[in-house]
Amino acid sequence: MREKLAEEGGKPVRKDVLNFVPTAADLGKEEMDAVMQVLSSGKLSQLASEKVSEFEQAFAKYYGVDHAVAVSSGTTALHVALAAAGLGPSKSVILPPYTFMATANAVLHQNCVPVFADVDPATYTLDPEDLEKTVTKKTGAVVPVHILGQPADMEAITEVAKRHKLAVVEDCAQANGAEYKGKKVGSFGDCSCFSFYLNKHMTTGGEGGMMITNDGELAKKARSIANHGRVEVSPYPDVPAHNVYTCIGYNYRMTALQAAMGLVQLRRLDKFIEKRRKNADYLTKRIKRIRGLRPAFVQKDVKHVYWVYGALVDDEELGVTRDRFRKALLAEGVNGEGYCPIPVHLQVFFRKKQGYGDTKFPFESPWYKEQTVYKKGLCPKAEKLSSQDLLLPVYQTLTEKDLKDVVTALEKVANNAEKLRD
Repeated sequence: MREKLAEEGGKPVRKDVLNFVPTAADLGKEEMDAVMQVLSSGKLSQLASEKVSEFEQAFAKYYGVDHAVAVSSGTTALHVALAAAGLGPSKSVILPPYTFMATANAVLHQNCVPVFADVDPATYTLDPEDLEKTVTKKTGAVVPVHILGQPADMEAITEVAKRHKLAVVEDCAQANGAEYKGKKVGSFGDCSCFSFYLNKHMTTGGEGGMMITNDGELAKKARSIANHGRVEVSPYPDVPAHNVYTCIGYNYRMTALQAAMGLVQLRRLDKFIEKRRKNADYLTKRIKRIRGLRPAFVQKDVKHVYWVYGALVDDEELGVTRDRFRKALLAEGVNGEGYCPIPVHLQVFFRKKQGYGDTKFPFESPWYKEQTVYKKGLCPKAEKLSSQDLLLPVYQTLTEKDLKDVVTALEKVANNAEKLRD
């Protein structure tokens, strides 16, 4: 006798809803003490404290790179990276449509044209073959996204980029600590960007980001752009450096409070990842036995760090759409969502090319004369994936009961799939 679904009046698996990402940061006494120490000093800003520089050095050491530039968010890290790489209105930037809007917004912030290449449906990451087909004479950079904690195929992507002389800006927002063929993601591109938002692997107080690179000149430019375009050393004997500006800049600085928390969280990062991977193994072993569901795929020679667990609803086998499945799952007390139900290239403002003010800039401009069309069918693999993926919780603060509840709810809904069909 199958247990009645909560939607039909049955008892839900759990009363409180378990979200697919954490709604509170994993903080302890050490983080509290670090923040209080900065508060007690009164030196709260990056310009008044050495704490941000300390965090940058620790982060660069963790990744084995020469330079790290702390900023206010993952989005601003991407913007700073593209700006430092010298990209502008005459160039396009290739990215996958299966990503968070911030990846595309950063391209638009630098007045470049976003161009989309399809994804590998197994890994959910940028397909190197489609990247190759998408490159034109206007392409200036590619942004591979290590999505959900799964590394992109950096060997193939960097080979294409090198041949076409493209800048490579890695989006590591969801893959802090992940590895590709024994080397950490973020160490393959010209520069790489990280997010420390509340629900990421580690946080710096709800917001925060980092750009890393081995290119000293790129780091210097990035640091200037993030600080209003100021120079580090004044070329004038009687004018202080903070009064000299050499480029368009922004206030993207990280605070000392954020850096203090980040230093502690960075020391805990590997343990966070270890627990997430253990939780993911638990889910994988059980989800593979549930009809109509596919567990998260992990490509060979990578260390997947599971920002979330990316399962898949096989709507043809189950006879139920992902959206209908997740609705029933939510009633059971587990909030699983589609990551990108509307791929970026199909968002309304992309399809209509709604630019700044009442213009179509930067989508259309005198500096970029190629025609770019955003429409259904442009990236069919990403579009199909966006209708089938199901994000599930895997973060380190989950208990064994939480994980068991996730599996129980999935089994219950899948076993009653015929009741969900129209």
